[in-house]
Amino acid sequence: MLYLNNNRVNVSLEGGVMTVASEENNLLASIEIRYLLKSVLERSNLTVHYAIQKKNMKLKVKNLVLRGDEEDAQMLHKDIEHILKDRPRRLLVIINPNSGKKKGIKIYQIAASPLFQLCGVKADVIITRKQKESTDILKNYNLSNIDGIVTVGGDGLYCECMNGLIARVQRDNNVNENCHNTDIVSASIPIGIIPAGSGNVIVQYLHGTKCASTAVLHILLGGNVESNVCSVHEGGKLLSYSALILGFGLFGDIMHDCEKFRWMGPLRYNVVPVASMLKRREIDVEIEYYSANKGKATKRIRGFGKQISLPNGFMISSCKSKIQRTNSTPGVLDSSDVQECEKEDGRVYAVDTHAVMMKEKSGRMTPSFGQDSLMVYTTHKCTLSDHVSQLTKVKNEQPDCYDYKFVSKHEVSSYKVRLLNCTVSENTKTLQKNVYLNCDGEVIRLSEPEFDVKLHKKAVRIFGNASG
Repeated sequence: MLYLNNNRVNVSLEGGVMTVASEENNLLASIEIRYLLKSVLERSNLTVHYAIQKKNMKLKVKNLVLRGDEEDAQMLHKDIEHILKDRPRRLLVIINPNSGKKKGIKIYQIAASPLFQLCGVKADVIITRKQKESTDILKNYNLSNIDGIVTVGGDGLYCECMNGLIARVQRDNNVNENCHNTDIVSASIPIGIIPAGSGNVIVQYLHGTKCASTAVLHILLGGNVESNVCSVHEGGKLLSYSALILGFGLFGDIMHDCEKFRWMGPLRYNVVPVASMLKRREIDVEIEYYSANKGKATKRIRGFGKQISLPNGFMISSCKSKIQRTNSTPGVLDSSDVQECEKEDGRVYAVDTHAVMMKEKSGRMTPSFGQDSLMVYTTHKCTLSDHVSQLTKVKNEQPDCYDYKFVSKHEVSSYKVRLLNCTVSENTKTLQKNVYLNCDGEVIRLSEPEFDVKLHKKAVRIFGNASG
């Protein structure tokens, strides 16, 4: 028999809940089994450590001390440890000491290390010394020895590790990453993020809070979310994978300008974009959108912003493209081998892609990590004041932030952008105009007048509890 605060109790582990009730069946404690962290047995004393979720979405650690018969305590301890047997026990931890306010190491020591020790987690900690070092680490690290990868830094460090992990998985499975139509193999090892950067957007999307301790607890609880990524190719070569945002045009220029002022720290993201907006430029492009909804009968007329709907059975688009055949009989052409597209050309300020789609729910925008499509927003000619108003709503995640006549929305599986009136210099072998991509905060300067973007559904797993 066990006791809680001198009350003789019965303990049940059923229905997803650990229930502690008195002999008179009065409920004394109720703990969600998914929030159990660790049970510690010391003779006849059993301490159960668990997490609770507060109204502000933060997780807090609590404990329950049961005393009494040693045999009963041992049996309950074994039952709890059996439930926790599939939780992460071995982690590779990668810390960027220069992220955000340069407190990555301190955040790990305060928020993560004690909880890892409590839950018996062994961590191989590596502190990076240069950009993209984490990508190189994952090329040769023995992944079979770990249950997950943990980043301590910002969104940039996560994206580096995500790129390194996906590249490693493709290499191990003999997948050619440099073919823009290739369907990649999804990574099975989850990545956890302990926020220590400037933005920490992905953590906010996942948990509803940027609290470092909450992020650590989600890693220890072991739940994970399948998340989309998109690849960007240029000239028959993979440039990068994007986990958050791929911005061409204005956001590429803004990030390029911000890189000149790294000495300002996170403050540059509030100051520099104002100057970039004042010198915004239009770029001549032709875009082919490959629809994610094959049954949707829509025809887009040449020129931006003009769309009419047609009855089922009409041609969806003005062009068709063969895509790589997968899981089909050799020599047999099925409907999946032909992908229909919509083509437009004109002058744009930006073409922005969101791998994590924001959807309206209960009057606000919420993230959805594993949608069946890629959302692309194309911004056309507009006044500066209207553009600033629209981007302010985007920043504040207002539901109507894309409901402007000068913004077109496309739900796609992939798309191609061609730069018009922009050629490659014979002397420098680069574009005569400087054109940039913002890939999750990394600046990529285009060297070819064409690039391809493709959705890869549920390509990575992230420790967390977000839905979608």
